[in-house]
Amino acid sequence: MFYTSRILLGHALAVGTLLLALTGMHVALAEPVPVRTMRLADLLEVPQYSAPATVMPHNTPRLAAEIDARILEVAVEVGDPVIRGQVLVRLDCRRSDSVLAAARAALERTKTQQQFAAEQLTRARNLKKNKSISEELLDQRRTDLAVAEADRQSAEEAVRQAAIDSGHCEIKAPFDAVVTERLASTGGFANRGTVIVGLIEASGQEVSAALRHEQIAGLRAAESISFDANGDQYPVSVRAWLPLADTASRTREVRLAFTAGSAIAGTAGRITWTGPHQLLPADYLVRRDGRLGLFLLEGDRARFVALPEAEDGRPARVMLDPESLLITDGRQRLSDGDEVWTNTPGGGS
Repeated sequence: MFYTSRILLGHALAVGTLLLALTGMHVALAEPVPVRTMRLADLLEVPQYSAPATVMPHNTPRLAAEIDARILEVAVEVGDPVIRGQVLVRLDCRRSDSVLAAARAALERTKTQQQFAAEQLTRARNLKKNKSISEELLDQRRTDLAVAEADRQSAEEAVRQAAIDSGHCEIKAPFDAVVTERLASTGGFANRGTVIVGLIEASGQEVSAALRHEQIAGLRAAESISFDANGDQYPVSVRAWLPLADTASRTREVRLAFTAGSAIAGTAGRITWTGPHQLLPADYLVRRDGRLGLFLLEGDRARFVALPEAEDGRPARVMLDPESLLITDGRQRLSDGDEVWTNTPGGGS
């Protein structure tokens, strides 16, 4: 009996010790969780995006001879700047001038013939009133005048064509440009269509970039866009979206115009733009009950705020008071409403 009592007493002491241990553990678990905080405004970032881009020239004509003639002079070299209307090439125009002179002489002859035919018709009409000629002869005079008028019109067109050819004896710059090619030499013979000089327009360059589908909406909403190349930045704006997607790269081309200064054609770089909203880095997001959100410090409690639009691994838009205190360290152990204490300077007690 005495032995049994001692056993029961030992069991009671063991149970009591276990209860004390569990109570101590519960107290330990209920203690405030240590955390650190930062102002939300200090963590929000303006997102930066970029895409590869290239400067495209506006016009790159290759100027060719439009008549068959010998080249008298190529007045420019590769790299020379030229202005609109400047003579670049002179061709031997003697043949074209001769054709023009012959066409003008032929025109004068047809004018004389038309005048004579008109006088003949007038005379025939007067004679017809006196019934001195037949109706058939009067019709012949009308026909002669109509033929003479047609000959004159044909001769006028021949003069115009010859004048056009004569005007092609000089090849002029169509706009301010820089010479990129010199493909013929003085003394050579140029046939119609022979390319002699290549140009690139000195202004009007624009930027071409290929954007992925997920980048398009961001660029459309961007407040500022720049083209960055070789350490320089040039402000640009969207000019046009091409209504065509590249099925291989799954991209869509956008053309952007320079708004202040411009890079030279062919320059490779990147377009960069900023998003319209400040975002919270994904590192500060936590998941609770299947929802992504963040923990804010309210008094001595942690409050979980869900962000419905947040996605795993991506920065999130936060529509909260920027002065709110965001729990940065210790958040992974928290549940909504947990008591916390912070040792962040100025962050609370």
